Amino acid sequence: MKAKCVTVFAIAVAAALCASAHTTAESNMVVRAALYGALTFYPDNLNEEITLPPGVEEPTTWYGFLGGDTNGWTLAEKKAAFDWYLTTLGTNDCRSLDEVQREEIGIAIDMCNELNHTNSLSAIKALALNPRGVYRDEAIEFIIKFSTVDDVTTDFVETIITNTVGYSFKERGKASDKYAWKLFASESTNNVPREARDFGIGMFYRNRLCEASETPMVDQLFVKYIAGYGTSSNRLVNAINSFKYPICVELFGEYFISITNQLLSSGQPLPWINVGEGGN
Repeated sequence: MKAKCVTVFAIAVAAALCASAHTTAESNMVVRAALYGALTFYPDNLNEEITLPPGVEEPTTWYGFLGGDTNGWTLAEKKAAFDWYLTTLGTNDCRSLDEVQREEIGIAIDMCNELNHTNSLSAIKALALNPRGVYRDEAIEFIIKFSTVDDVTTDFVETIITNTVGYSFKERGKASDKYAWKLFASESTNNVPREARDFGIGMFYRNRLCEASETPMVDQLFVKYIAGYGTSSNRLVNAINSFKYPICVELFGEYFISITNQLLSSGQPLPWINVGEGGN
């Protein structure tokens, strides 16, 4: 990321307006100044070479994002103000905010990701569950990235992928794809108990016929961890079911056509396998 000179000016002006008495309005101003600064750090031309002014850091550290002790605010107080701002996103009507304020929510999630700010998980989760939230797909991705594979995370993902009224396909698909991949890769991760992984796979199998589960990643998850699934009639049923969802046909049609043809042309009987609690 490269800075623009306007970034430094904007931060300086906004910070100068903050008095030493840390009211809610002033805390909000400090946070918004930092978010605006981070937002404008990205140049229009990614190949553009811009020299940073002396003493200015990219917002890849807490100091670079929030600045040091200035105008009666310590860095610790600024971090606390940022954490307070994050807690408001789960209850605010974020969709009624103006365009800049909505973009600030997106950059706030980006900064939590950039800074590995796992203490924000509960606040970002509340945003993802907020019916009037924005950037919920990014919030969902952040939660899955930094959460452990466990029953709580699995229940969160199931809440998202099964709610076709409250969440868009993009949001449901993000939850499905990212968590399916995390489960898929968990075999090489020592800190993922097998029981937790199996509970997650069982959740996907239980919801295997829903729109957000009809994806190549979920199919590959089943192939890897469910014995015999790759050459089963269960897989054929799931592949054929995907064709009833127009968006799945558009995005994954070629994949499931290939799977269907492969299974139908195998010349071998396709057994039905029983898979735990997933309705078989």
